Amino acid sequence: MKVTFLFGAGASRHALPIISEIPERLKFFIEQMKNPDLILDEDKFEGLNTKENKREIQKLLINDLEWLLDLSSRHASVDTAAKKLFIKGNFGGLVRLKVVLSIFFVFEQLKNKPDYRYDAFFASLLQDDIRSFPDNIRIISWNYDYQFELSYQEYSGDKRISSSQTLLNVVTKYDYSKKTSENFKICKLNGTTGLFKNSGFQQYTYIDEFDRELDKNLMENFVRNYTAAVYFSSQFYPSLSFAWERHHTGTDIVDFTTKEVADTETLVIIGYSFPFFNRKIDRSIIGSMTNLKSVYFQSPEAENIIDRFQSIRTDIDKLKIKSIHDVFQFFLPHEL
Repeated sequence: MKVTFLFGAGASRHALPIISEIPERLKFFIEQMKNPDLILDEDKFEGLNTKENKREIQKLLINDLEWLLDLSSRHASVDTAAKKLFIKGNFGGLVRLKVVLSIFFVFEQLKNKPDYRYDAFFASLLQDDIRSFPDNIRIISWNYDYQFELSYQEYSGDKRISSSQTLLNVVTKYDYSKKTSENFKICKLNGTTGLFKNSGFQQYTYIDEFDRELDKNLMENFVRNYTAAVYFSSQFYPSLSFAWERHHTGTDIVDFTTKEVADTETLVIIGYSFPFFNRKIDRSIIGSMTNLKSVYFQSPEAENIIDRFQSIRTDIDKLKIKSIHDVFQFFLPHEL
């Protein structure tokens, strides 16, 4: 029995802000950035040839965060603002959004422990050791956070995000080692917060480890990586890349994911609301699942989500569709 889990923003609800909470949380982050104890010195970053010093670049980052706050306050969501920049051809603005949004999400995950439900999810799936995931499971995630990686670190003991992504077989559009073998994998449609260099062969996170307090040294890490992304954009680029940006990469994550999950028999949808501007991609991926025998919707608003789903798949018998309102733990279907 092939089982696919589809994760949306609601799956990280206990660690990261939902859409309506982002402006207030951004305000708090900006206040932290302005904390006198965290203001950087006026020397320059070693190895980075910039006119501006550390303190001046920190001010630029704060300005960009305030710009993101304004965008998030004026649009239905940050993703909507990103799509608008993309449609208008403002690719410089889109990169700017990705960089500061990534830094904000890293800060949120530094401040808050991972959503506790991922821990139980891994405990249920893993069999004999840290790599013993069932081969019949695939995970699709619309989230660009590190919730999978950070929760998995409690099992692997390795605090490096890159190591967790390798062990979890995380696949993004910039991953050059994609495999279609029959094994567990996590397909991240929107990529993940971080930076790539040298056409994707080198990956960087904005901070090295997440079990640290926000201090001046950590602030310097944020600002140094922001400097690399903004001042050296010809070498570094965000690993956060929205699924609907399908025109500039050699490998299409949507096509890859569609092929990987085409044999799905049981689909479990957790915390995903099927927003309209994802409709084309959802139709591609879920439309490929021609062997669906059961679909589960885990959400307090499951019925509303089912209505949206049925506009994508009109051929699914209602008897195959089930609502799961209990969201205390991620739902594991009896088919596993």
